[in-house]
Amino acid sequence: MLFFLYHPAFVTFLDQKLYDAIHSSLTHRGTPQPVIVDIDDQSLETHGQWPWSRDLLASLCTVILQASPQAVGIDILLSEPDRTSIHLALKTLKKRSGITIPLETASDTMFDNDLNLARVLQKGPFILACKFLRQKGNSLPPALLPLDATMISQDISTDSLQRFPPWKGILSPLPRFLKASQGSGFVNALSDSDGIIRKIPLITAYKGKFYPNLSLATLMLAIGANKVFIKNDSTGITSISIKNFTIPVSSQGQMLLHFRKTSSPFITLSAGDLLQGKINPDIMKNRIVLIGTSASGLGDNHSTPLDQYFLGVGVHATAMDNILNQNILSRPSWAMGMEWALVFLTGLISTLMLVYLNSWFCTFTLIVMTISFWFMELLFLQKMHIFISVTYPFITLFVNFLLLSVFRFRMEEKKMIQRTKDMVAAQNLTIIGITSLAATRDKETGMHIRRTSIFVKILANRLRRAPGYKNRLNNHTIEMMFKSAPMHDIGKVGVPDAVLLKPGKLTENEFKEIQKHTEHGWHALEDAEKISGIHEETSFLKVSKEIIRCHHEKWDGSGYNQGLKGEEIPLSARLMAVADVYDALTSKRVYKDSFDHTKARDIIVEGRGSHFDPDVVDAFLEEQEKFKKVAIEMADK
Repeated sequence: MLFFLYHPAFVTFLDQKLYDAIHSSLTHRGTPQPVIVDIDDQSLETHGQWPWSRDLLASLCTVILQASPQAVGIDILLSEPDRTSIHLALKTLKKRSGITIPLETASDTMFDNDLNLARVLQKGPFILACKFLRQKGNSLPPALLPLDATMISQDISTDSLQRFPPWKGILSPLPRFLKASQGSGFVNALSDSDGIIRKIPLITAYKGKFYPNLSLATLMLAIGANKVFIKNDSTGITSISIKNFTIPVSSQGQMLLHFRKTSSPFITLSAGDLLQGKINPDIMKNRIVLIGTSASGLGDNHSTPLDQYFLGVGVHATAMDNILNQNILSRPSWAMGMEWALVFLTGLISTLMLVYLNSWFCTFTLIVMTISFWFMELLFLQKMHIFISVTYPFITLFVNFLLLSVFRFRMEEKKMIQRTKDMVAAQNLTIIGITSLAATRDKETGMHIRRTSIFVKILANRLRRAPGYKNRLNNHTIEMMFKSAPMHDIGKVGVPDAVLLKPGKLTENEFKEIQKHTEHGWHALEDAEKISGIHEETSFLKVSKEIIRCHHEKWDGSGYNQGLKGEEIPLSARLMAVADVYDALTSKRVYKDSFDHTKARDIIVEGRGSHFDPDVVDAFLEEQEKFKKVAIEMADK
């Protein structure tokens, strides 16, 4: 909605390009109407540089008159006297050098080129060009007559004149030309913000009166229309009518142009060839003729939706062609209301879809709606010649889908985060449940598993600072070790009470039975993984299985049950070995009293390189005060 209200530049640009793309597919009725007489590069090469003398222009107009055209529009500003006229040249010479050259008696047309052109203009149906200015120009000559316009208003309060540009002056033809001609029309070209001409103003207002464009003035002369009916409503001007033609226009009197696909759609005659008699003038018989120039450097070329270089006079020709062949495009006053409705419905439908439908169906619907909008604009423009912009519904659709998709993604992300939290909580609960089960068999296990978990975490955090361990011990890995450590003795649930709880020294067979607790625990988790379908590499149980099975392995290979040594022993189990032994030494058991920290430390140091990983022992020594503190604060009650 905001885009629709404020019309950002980039949205306007998209709207224009979409219009241009559809414009290229339009069809046309009838044959091109006006004939263009072009003062091209060849003409200048043959007859001299621009501007031509008015005498030469008079000769061109004379040739055109021989064909009896319906009307001739001259898209050339004749606002200054011809300084190549002999009498003006002599005056200039006298003013600059003081030299006076007497003239013998001769025809006045010989001395005054402007007079010669005026006499030719008086003989035929010529319409001259003028141009309105936004700055001060010459005053409005009496001969520049306004349109005889009748307002047909559906809203008396509407002041249509206020909608036109505030012109401050006019560049008009010389009075003698205006008096000799059949009228005049302005040639102001209004390109859009991207420099492309898509419309042309048929009328404008100046000092409270309406004036015609060159194309409208020439067409009115050709069809014998003396009066214009201007219809307006609360939105401004809606249409202009001349004789049997009704032309829909914008509130500022602008007509959408329906360009023909070819870059040279009109019969175009070289002015130089006409003057040399190389072209039969009868081609222009009973036709509307426009005189213009395409010569290089004169700057009368424009960009259109179909062509990068299009004759300025061709724009006027296109306007007349559209009217005569009824190839008129329009943008009625209700078009904006329809666009508002499309924007609202698009926003509503896309919102409901994203709320209630799945992502795949929403994507499919987005594609379908996009294609539908395209064909709707194409249908309106091709079949009814009505321009309804679907750019804003397009943008509404995509922006709505984008914002609501982000919102939906965020909501799903929150749900996933919550589910992950729930899974982690369930995981922790499972660990606690399993370790608690082990504690029911051995009362000494409860605090032991809590202390050893903390010891493992302390060791891992210290060891990660050592060379070679930074990439092996990240936050996630350490957290998995911390959570898995409590499970290291769960296999004891499979050891008979007579062995597990025996207060005295164990026999060799009883010790072998105790050693089996690592395999009991490992097999329990292995079976759980197979049943659940969890992949070992991505499961926290992987670390638990390593600790359970290998925490009694020794660095020199003398441990149990697999006899692993050195780096063959998983890092998590090597950390657990130090933590487990330290806690066992500093805790009271049914078969022994507790050792103090110093003695436990000395025993661990003595086992460096034989029982324990040297790097882990070094980490223990660096963190021994933390070990001592935990052992005191979390001692068995």
